[in-house]
Amino acid sequence: MSEENLIIYAGGAVLWRYGAKKKIEVALIHRPRYDDWSLPKGKRDRSESMIACAYREVMEETGYESIFGPELGEVTYVVDGISKIVKYWSAQANEAPSGKPDPQEVDQIEWLSPADARKKLSLDDDRSVIDFFLEFGTGTTALVLLRHAKAVKREDWDGDDGDRPLAHLGQLQAKRMLTNYLPYAIDQVHSSDAMRCIETIEPMTHSLHMDPIFSSDLSEYRFSKDKEAALDYAQDLMDSGKSTIICSHNPILPKLLKKLIGKKNFKNLDQELKPAEAWVLHHRDGEIIAIDWIQAPTT
Repeated sequence: MSEENLIIYAGGAVLWRYGAKKKIEVALIHRPRYDDWSLPKGKRDRSESMIACAYREVMEETGYESIFGPELGEVTYVVDGISKIVKYWSAQANEAPSGKPDPQEVDQIEWLSPADARKKLSLDDDRSVIDFFLEFGTGTTALVLLRHAKAVKREDWDGDDGDRPLAHLGQLQAKRMLTNYLPYAIDQVHSSDAMRCIETIEPMTHSLHMDPIFSSDLSEYRFSKDKEAALDYAQDLMDSGKSTIICSHNPILPKLLKKLIGKKNFKNLDQELKPAEAWVLHHRDGEIIAIDWIQAPTT
C-alpha cells in the first residue's frame, strides 16, 4: 500500500454570512455520531480536487450553496493511526439553504459570532482555522489566471500556431475543469483567441450557459508585439469587481501576476503554471490579499 493510500484527504470551509447589523456569523455543525461541534468538512472522492470536495461537502453538510474565498490552510489529524489532512477555505453562504443535510450525519446547525464559534468548537485545530478566517477577512473577489490545457506540441503542428489545438490529454482536462471553478461563482470568462485557449474554456462556459469573451490582447502573438495590452486588460478586469477567469498562455500569465501584485510578496509563486493549472487572486478594494493555486484536473 502506498503512503498516499495511508492518508485521508478532506476539504471543508468556514461558512459565513452577514447576520443582524451586518455582523459576521459562522456556521457550526453538530455530528451525532461523534457528539461534537465542528466546521463542515468531509472526505475527498477519488479523482476529486480538494476545492471541489470542500464545495460539495459544505453543501451536503449544511444545505447551503456558497461562494468561496481564500484558502485558509490545512489541519492534520490522526484517526485510528491514519493521518487525515483537511484543507479549509472561506465560503460565503447564500441567503437561504437549497437543501437539508442528512440528519444521521448532521442533526444541528448553529450560526454564531466567530468568538462564540471558537468557544463552542470541540477541536483546537478548528479554532485556529477560525483565526485564519478572521485574518483574511471577508468581501473578496476572485480573478483566476488559467493556463490553457495541454496542447499539441509545436513541433508536431504544421499550421499557424494560433490554430494549434488541444492534445487528447488537454481535451480531458477541459471536460473536467468545471468543478474547480464552481466554488468561485464565476461571472465572466475572458480568453485568448488561440484555439488551445478556446477549446480549454468551451466545455466550462457551455455548462455555465455563459458566452466567453475572446481577445487577441491575451494571445502570445499580441504579447510579443505589445506587452502592455494584456496587462491593461487584466487590470481592467480586476477593477470591474466581477469574479472572472482569464485563460491565456505561460509567457503571459506570470507577467500578469507580477503586474497585479506589485511589490507584494506571496509564497510559492516562483514557478510557472503547468497546462490546466491556475492562480486565483483574491482581491478587495483594489488590493490582492491572497493567492491560491489550483491543480490541473485529474484525468
